[in-house]
Amino acid sequence: MSHHQPVSFPIKISGDGRYFTDNRGAPFFWLGDTAWPLFAEYTPDNAKRYLLNRAELGYTVIQGVLAWGGGTGFETHSPGPNALGQVPWLDGNPSTPNDTYFQNVDALVEFAGQNGLILGMLPIWGYYVNDVQTLTIENAYGYGRWLGERYKNTPNIVWILGGDRIPTGFEQVTRQLAGGLRAGDGGTHLITYHPCGERSSAQFFHAEGWLDFNMIETWTAWPRIHPSVQTDAMLSPTKPVVLGEGAYEAGPEYPLGPITPLVVRRQAWWACMAGGFFTNGHNQNWRMESNLDEILTAPGAAQMQVYKETITSRAWWQMVPDQCMFEAGIGSDRTLNAAKRAVDSTCALIYLSSQCHVRLNIDRILTQRVRGTWINPQSGEQKDAGDYPTGNRTGSIFPQGQKVWFTTPDFWEDAALILDGYDPA
Repeated sequence: MSHHQPVSFPIKISGDGRYFTDNRGAPFFWLGDTAWPLFAEYTPDNAKRYLLNRAELGYTVIQGVLAWGGGTGFETHSPGPNALGQVPWLDGNPSTPNDTYFQNVDALVEFAGQNGLILGMLPIWGYYVNDVQTLTIENAYGYGRWLGERYKNTPNIVWILGGDRIPTGFEQVTRQLAGGLRAGDGGTHLITYHPCGERSSAQFFHAEGWLDFNMIETWTAWPRIHPSVQTDAMLSPTKPVVLGEGAYEAGPEYPLGPITPLVVRRQAWWACMAGGFFTNGHNQNWRMESNLDEILTAPGAAQMQVYKETITSRAWWQMVPDQCMFEAGIGSDRTLNAAKRAVDSTCALIYLSSQCHVRLNIDRILTQRVRGTWINPQSGEQKDAGDYPTGNRTGSIFPQGQKVWFTTPDFWEDAALILDGYDPA
């Protein structure tokens, strides 16, 4: 067993619609990883090694595809067999799921749950809806209902429809699949939709009742993550937003590459600072070209532990994006700096995405003083960032706005800065 906090599944949507909670109402921090071929190309042993590794790093959700055929550009005409040679459907037909194949899925879902992980399961890859139309308006509801019934008492699941495709022209197939899942599991599990590059589920389905939260894929457009996430977070009705797929660490195909650990960290921090959540990915997680060790030891993937620990060290669910923290030096595009502030104005979290200088409006913290702490997003190293008067609560009618220059510590590629407000005794 890993040393995670015990989570009471299933996860739900918070009362204000902005984040996830566990079954008892405690805030649940979504930190995802994609392993699209988890149920197919990973051997049962490798799948368990991978799940254990990610649980120990603090990940909370793993995204994988039940009917997988090689990934975009590499798909086989029918979903491929798993490592034991079993195919997900008999005769390549979703109306006849293969029970033997799903017994292996059952075992992985159970193992994941024992280790505090949710499996974000895609019933099918989008290729089998849009490209070859194996899943149709006629059979989608039945397949969804079968899955929903099979897993209705399995709490550590989230359903992800789509699969690297937009639904245009096939919206009804998606709605039928969602309807079948809902009928089968009675609404126990959350449902979202995974689109393809630079799109969001919100553009197609935001107002529909079955879509519990939004998922964005930015692919290579990683400098657009902050505005993309913030846009979805502003929509009504309010729904949580997950950056479900960005640019994968070490992936060779991205025009805005190379995708270094620094780029991985920027993607995660921007998604969070804009009011959303992040799912990470590594080239080998879906290409499966090399041994598993490259996935297990990937530096960007490991650094997500620092990301999660830093953000969850404060009441993150009570923080809102606040770019007004910056008086100067906010940056843009690939070097955008981003901030969040507690709604009660007692604390702020700032992410500096490069070596830079910023002038911060520390008077946005409404206490008398503020104490700063630097955290290196790469290593977790902490440094004192000083103690300052904010200009608030001085007894004068108008507050004196205090602004302070901060500089990324020497030799750090990026930096997180926590500003904690306090009133001297």
